[in-house]
Amino acid sequence: MLTDVVRFDDDRQIFTTDDITTDELVSRMEIPLSLTFQLTRNCNFKCVYCSEPPGIRSRSLEELLEMVDKLSGMRRIIFSGGEPMAYKHFWKVVEHAQGKFERIVLSTNASFITRDAAARLKDLVHYIDITVDGPRRQHNEIRGQYDKVIRGLSRIAEEDIPLSVICVYMSGNKNVINYIAHTGDIFGAKKVKILTTIPKGMSKNLFEDFTTGEELDHLYDYLQQEKRRNGWTPRITIADWMKIGPGHAILIEPDGRAIASPVWSEPDCLEPFGNLYDSTAGDLWNSFPYKANHMNKYLERTMMVVD
Repeated sequence: MLTDVVRFDDDRQIFTTDDITTDELVSRMEIPLSLTFQLTRNCNFKCVYCSEPPGIRSRSLEELLEMVDKLSGMRRIIFSGGEPMAYKHFWKVVEHAQGKFERIVLSTNASFITRDAAARLKDLVHYIDITVDGPRRQHNEIRGQYDKVIRGLSRIAEEDIPLSVICVYMSGNKNVINYIAHTGDIFGAKKVKILTTIPKGMSKNLFEDFTTGEELDHLYDYLQQEKRRNGWTPRITIADWMKIGPGHAILIEPDGRAIASPVWSEPDCLEPFGNLYDSTAGDLWNSFPYKANHMNKYLERTMMVVD
């Protein structure tokens, strides 16, 4: 069984395995290792790089719960959006997911995290991903509502809920990446994840910010030096999409459509390959064309990692 050889390290927030080839791991798999389930495309933020804009209607609550049930047994599910906590049945879905997955993750902008919400989430999710795109000015120019984000981060940290800080590396914040890493350190993040823009959604307008190769190598060297100099505790990962390869991520859109992303050769960088509403998790996995890239990314075999 795959559970015998692939484990999740909570301190490092990474899937780990023994010295087993990717092909062998894929041959043992019957369902995805991890996927992102979009509860809604509605969002109260207007990020300049938003890759998941509004326009797709969510299925009924009963249909969403049925789709969650179909994924039962998967190693990790990430609830996202849009803004997942803006979905009117958010709590019902997360409560329904209990016991069905080894790891339940929330990817949120943190603006809905009151003290009561943080206390409630502590028993419902294994960790939370929150995006911070810079100090106040830079963050507000890119995403807005800096105070709400930092307040939400504080409440998660107060509840000792494990968290990761995410940022999207672009021209508006590339000179303050050290601040973002420092923010992760202040709030006790396990990991700081640095992503680069993808030409889908609003990010099509920012494709001049697409970064790969030598610039990311320099960023890696810089963050390695800064981590050592400042004593930051979070692991730092950098996603170079050219190293990761196409289609590693599986997204379930609010209507059930299954998407491989990012796929540069496809319109909007998306490659549909099924619909969870009228199929099974096994069917989707069999149809998914990027299995090796999926495994390599989540095992961090194709990531740039500053430990």
